[in-house]
Amino acid sequence: MAWKRGVILMLALVAASCSKTSEEPPSDEWPKHGLTEEQANEVLAKVGDRTITVGEFADRLASQSPYLQARFESPERRKEFLDNLVRYELLVYEAKRRGYADDPEVQRARRGIMIQELIQQEVDAPIENQPVTEAEVEAAYEADPKEFDREAQVRASDIFIRDRKKAETILNQARKADRATFSRLAREHSDDETTKVNSGDLQFFTASADGQPSAAVREAAFSIDRVGTVYPKLVEADGGYHILMLTGKRAALERTYEQAKRAIRHKLTRERKDAAMQALTARLRNEVPVEIDYGALEEVKVEVPELPKAP
Repeated sequence: MAWKRGVILMLALVAASCSKTSEEPPSDEWPKHGLTEEQANEVLAKVGDRTITVGEFADRLASQSPYLQARFESPERRKEFLDNLVRYELLVYEAKRRGYADDPEVQRARRGIMIQELIQQEVDAPIENQPVTEAEVEAAYEADPKEFDREAQVRASDIFIRDRKKAETILNQARKADRATFSRLAREHSDDETTKVNSGDLQFFTASADGQPSAAVREAAFSIDRVGTVYPKLVEADGGYHILMLTGKRAALERTYEQAKRAIRHKLTRERKDAAMQALTARLRNEVPVEIDYGALEEVKVEVPELPKAP
């Protein structure tokens, strides 16, 4: 049930945050939020055996976005925020009473949240404290300016049919079709279960893209001049025949440094995070005993569900 899932996730969030949010604020953290340690330890509310202190309330409020903090500036709004905390704790109390704390779904969610916190502390935070510099971005651009250009892209819809005679029949229909009719033909006749549910849409791709779509399909799609036009022939590839309609075009773009620097900064930051994550997992593998039996994977049988039929 949807409501149960919501409560389970909420309980996992609370369980994962218990180590960070204690009912008695540590003495070495105060004063802060304009509160003394004595003020911080004052009790605002009790829900069962759960105590909400002034300090915890101030911490929770400070963790909100600046927009929400401004919203709760008035005494009336702060009462509303406290009421929300009490309502939250009531739901947690009931969820625990029903035994959801031991639910496997809660345990999985809690583990996921703990991993997120670990990554934030060990990977994200250090990089945020020492972000990629302008000099590093400039150096990356100067090393290979072409790397950050955008190749020309096209978008196509595809009807894939294994039988040639049927493919020729559908091609004759597709030549006279508008985009809506072509999409219907893809849903009704394509033998590619992956794309037919999306009306044959292949999304945007480049001429040099690896993998899907196949090289013959890419070549044919790029040879079509006008959006909305169907390629005049069947494209034989992938054990069958493709019927293609061009549905979009994006011109190649040579990016200047100013145009490229945001993407470069993002790329360099991602590379740093990937390297930090690899270093973290390598260190943990050295510290924690790990035993793997890949042979046991042969015992796992995966039942692939039948793909939904096109409408």
